[in-house]
Amino acid sequence: MNMAPPSAPAIAPEAREPPPAPGRTIVVGDLHGCRDEALDLLDRLAVTSRDRVIFTGDLVDRGPDPKGCVALARQHACVLGNHEDLHVAQRRRPAEALRPDHARTRGLLDEDDLDWFATLPLWLRLPEHGAAVVHAGALPGLALEEQPRRALLHAQCLDPAGSGRSAWPSKAPPGWRFWTDAWTGPERLIFGHTVLDRPLALPHAVGVDTGCVHGLALTAVVLPGWELVQVPARRPWCTSRGRGVARYPVAAGVSCFS
Repeated sequence: MNMAPPSAPAIAPEAREPPPAPGRTIVVGDLHGCRDEALDLLDRLAVTSRDRVIFTGDLVDRGPDPKGCVALARQHACVLGNHEDLHVAQRRRPAEALRPDHARTRGLLDEDDLDWFATLPLWLRLPEHGAAVVHAGALPGLALEEQPRRALLHAQCLDPAGSGRSAWPSKAPPGWRFWTDAWTGPERLIFGHTVLDRPLALPHAVGVDTGCVHGLALTAVVLPGWELVQVPARRPWCTSRGRGVARYPVAAGVSCFS
């Protein structure tokens, strides 16, 4: 699927701007422990050392191999996801005080992995593509540097009054709309976090979390052509999405699970 973006203004280089890749830039959606599918996807794409691979965060929890996903992402690039952020925040809490799934992840990770989580950026700009990678979303009218941390890590349905508050689609009051409805750039944001029933391709936003850990698919967007590439999940590891959980429309033909 080809989704050539609209023209975008030049973006000044800054600290969260990786060097341009001599080959392709490949942005991969949330792994949540699904290392085998990640390798399937990279194999399908025939990734070489000339390509730049970026993960949208949420490498861990829910799936079978969070440690393997972290090791894979550490060979490439990644933005901070809310799950990594939570593990950093609760790293000093005893395991018995954690949710069972988080305690399992904690037991599989090293302190060095948590230190690496703490270094992950909240966004990565790709100025040569007029794009940026974030984990969840952004508030309209604010540059990435001005975005609240919570928006970058959690944004879904936004308060139309402009308070900056966000809610899950299943808990959003009437009139609250998914953040992509209001985002007009300048960057075309590539994001994960919200589990979609298919990739979302809009002029200023591309969603690539298609619920691999829930038994759906793992998605990547490949730049400069904005091609969407998927591999199917090998099996569901967390079966709530798509099985008795409501769908909420986020754009024409695309729904999320909540």
